[in-house]
Amino acid sequence: MRAPEAVIALLLFAASVVAPAARSPVQVYPSGPTVPENLLRIELRFSTPLRPPLSIEHVKLTNVDGVEISGAFLDLLLPSRDGKRVTILMHPGRVKSGVGANLNLGRALRAGDTVVLVINHPALAKSIRKAWQVTAFDAESPQPANWTFKLPRRGSRIPILLRLDAPISSSAEGLIAIRGPDGRRLAGDALLESGETVWRFVPARPWLAGSYAVVTHPDLEDSAGNRPSAPFEVSDASQVRREEGTVQPFELFK
Repeated sequence: MRAPEAVIALLLFAASVVAPAARSPVQVYPSGPTVPENLLRIELRFSTPLRPPLSIEHVKLTNVDGVEISGAFLDLLLPSRDGKRVTILMHPGRVKSGVGANLNLGRALRAGDTVVLVINHPALAKSIRKAWQVTAFDAESPQPANWTFKLPRRGSRIPILLRLDAPISSSAEGLIAIRGPDGRRLAGDALLESGETVWRFVPARPWLAGSYAVVTHPDLEDSAGNRPSAPFEVSDASQVRREEGTVQPFELFK
């Protein structure tokens, strides 16, 4: 279902969901054991900002034998304002089919291979290493209509769990919201877990009976850049997908 502008504004301008603090000094996303060969980005989360800031010279991607995969990343890293999150972009020209770098060099990741992300920085006690098995090209958009619920008990603050149809981007945890019976976004803590396949939401106040909805922002996407309104590979998809979110109503205790 297409979300009206008022619902999208709910996500953009209401009090934001605050995710719990990182549970370890460094977390690497995707956190699961696999990534598609058209992986678009990697996210690092630090308990405290690195000083000096992380740069591309501290980052490399290798094969299972430790040989570096040349030209896998863009040279520019994207830090958050507080420096606790850093996004590493795969070279998009190599990711997207039919464009120059993809035709000339191919994708940096190839289905069936094992790759290892290695982060070396003077502020780290030891190198960060994260291995992934590369799976086939992923052109499937997330389908919020197929997400399943584990509903809470009335009067409790037990989390609501959304089991997703496939992993989504780690940055999407704040792009899913619960709309309450009053039409407003519920305040609470949101967290992605189980390899970004489960969204857990703990409300700030106990659950009440009423009509609710799971609302997704148009920018929600998976690790390959596919959004519910269009896959990353679709021509001019960026113009289409920014206009659409989704709304999935549900009832509690009725």
